[in-house]
Amino acid sequence: MNTPFACAVAFFLAALSASAAPAQRVVTLGGDVTEIVYALGQDSRIVCDDQTSLYPAAATKLPRVGYLRTLAAEGVLSCKPDLIIASEDAGPPAAMVQLKASGVPIVMVSNTHTAEAVPEKITAVAGALGVADRGRVLQDRFRADLATVKKEFAAFRDHPRALFLMAQGPGGAMAAGRGTAADAMLTLAGASNVANGFEGYKPLTPESAVALRPDVIIIADHAVQMLGGLEALRARPEIALTPAGQHQRIVVMDALLLLGFGPRTPEALQQLGTALHRQKTARQ
Repeated sequence: MNTPFACAVAFFLAALSASAAPAQRVVTLGGDVTEIVYALGQDSRIVCDDQTSLYPAAATKLPRVGYLRTLAAEGVLSCKPDLIIASEDAGPPAAMVQLKASGVPIVMVSNTHTAEAVPEKITAVAGALGVADRGRVLQDRFRADLATVKKEFAAFRDHPRALFLMAQGPGGAMAAGRGTAADAMLTLAGASNVANGFEGYKPLTPESAVALRPDVIIIADHAVQMLGGLEALRARPEIALTPAGQHQRIVVMDALLLLGFGPRTPEALQQLGTALHRQKTARQ
């Protein structure tokens, strides 16, 4: 954890713990941040969260301050927090500048899309809440679970050609290229991301789908809903023209579970890897 970000977090947390009592009115911004607070058993201290905080279900019952990337400082401060814990994805920048200038302590949590970064997230959140010991326990459990899943999939020698899709609204889907959380999860699960020829997300056209030739498609659950359901998805030309569409090898997964890179990442990897390799084996 010898990164500039980690050193800055450590310095801030040391100053915070030395100068103030543990915060009791916490606003969490980011689904992964909120998940970690719950996993640490500190959820009773959350007074508000954001719209990306979908797990556990209890998090969806809290007052919401808006969507993670389109926050208003006034909405966050209306919760009267004595601590804000936010993902680095939180924005827009102007709102974050206002929050930092408000005098309310704010801890920024890394948004790095790797399983190895999750313990760093846990350290930041646990330290901010003054429960470092619980953080170490959660880290140990996370590392053990991740090692177990990685060992299981190390035995597979196949690398399914996979494509991950998000919705671009009702009109179409976006393919996940390199540098995305989806690309990182596909790699961890032993798949070959057929869209790694570009960075970020790009619209999937019938022509590009035919060129990519995925054997299996993984799609976020909310994307399936936005695109009219599973049957409507299978009928779309950009899906039907692929080997995945022709063999109906479409895996639907919870987006926050799969892409959140939080305490449940080993569970997400287990589900994804099992679906990829089991479907591959079934076809052989």
